[in-house]
Amino acid sequence: KAPRPTRAEGSDVANAVIDGADCVMLSGETAKGEYPVPAVATMAKLAREAEQAIHYRSLRNELRELAVTPTSSTETCALAAVDASLSNKAKAIICLTTSGRSARLISKWRPECPIIAVTRVPHTARQMQLHRGVTPLFYGKPREMSESWSQDVDNRFFWAMEQGKALGWLKSGDGIVGVQGWEGGPGHTNTVRILLVH
Repeated sequence: KAPRPTRAEGSDVANAVIDGADCVMLSGETAKGEYPVPAVATMAKLAREAEQAIHYRSLRNELRELAVTPTSSTETCALAAVDASLSNKAKAIICLTTSGRSARLISKWRPECPIIAVTRVPHTARQMQLHRGVTPLFYGKPREMSESWSQDVDNRFFWAMEQGKALGWLKSGDGIVGVQGWEGGPGHTNTVRILLVH
């Protein structure tokens, strides 16, 4: 009923972010209330503020200690991509994914740069919007029969770079980290590449 959240409501949002929530949502009462748009804006501001309080290097180290080994090739690539993005000061991680699992695992390791997730599956693109730092892009162009797998992969990476430029995240000469699989379909992620934006 009020345009401003109570202290308890504000701290609930901040604590959820600090505790590792990928997303937060309005309660039914607030969403149906008189101020749904200002409530979302306030919640976004609170989430951004709370993220500033998280020490991501310590968080990643703690996650490493808790990880059950051996990890899957997809999770190993996700962690390697985040490490590479930090070492390389990459402007983005571009992930080619069918199921969204690769993007979710990269998000789990909390990189400092955006994750651009490219998929040909519309419902996967919608689902990936729930993961922290992931911007899903639907790539609607089917693979040409005359195209090799590597050409198709490169086309999707170049297209994602153009989308990153359009979003203002990338410019020519920037370093990015690319994550892909050796063949199509879920469960094949096994390659991390360092690329330059053209």
